[in-house]
Amino acid sequence: MDQDYVQPIIEKLLHRANSHVHVLTKPYFPGDRSIGGKFGMNSRTITLYIQEIEEQCIELFGSLQPIESYIQIIFAHELGHAHDPMLEMLADELEQCSDSLQCARIALRIEENAWEYARDLLPDVELFIFETILDRSLEAYYDALNAYQTGNIA
Repeated sequence: MDQDYVQPIIEKLLHRANSHVHVLTKPYFPGDRSIGGKFGMNSRTITLYIQEIEEQCIELFGSLQPIESYIQIIFAHELGHAHDPMLEMLADELEQCSDSLQCARIALRIEENAWEYARDLLPDVELFIFETILDRSLEAYYDALNAYQTGNIA
């Protein structure tokens, strides 16, 4: 799919967020997981993996019809990490954490902070699309937290 539509989405949200974070686009995440976007704390760079996002969109919604909203949501979430005043502290806590349950809580907090920012940045995006992506994104974090709380660790 032609990806010329991505840059205007990025520019619009950077302007809306009054953000000067550096943004890269690449086709695929260079790992085994399906990652649509990533924020690098040290480099202050957001990388969007466009073909990964397109594949996720098809998997979740059955088509690319909501792709512009999908990209907005993923990018807004990554902007949430970039602009989270607690991120550095939480990342330090996570790095030093030795209790699995506490680590799961911290990881979830990091993600929830970014999602709250994204929700505020995108008041006009269709709620069903936002909530579907949010739920899928947080599913693994809630599963891990639940496993540690109940002692059902695989």
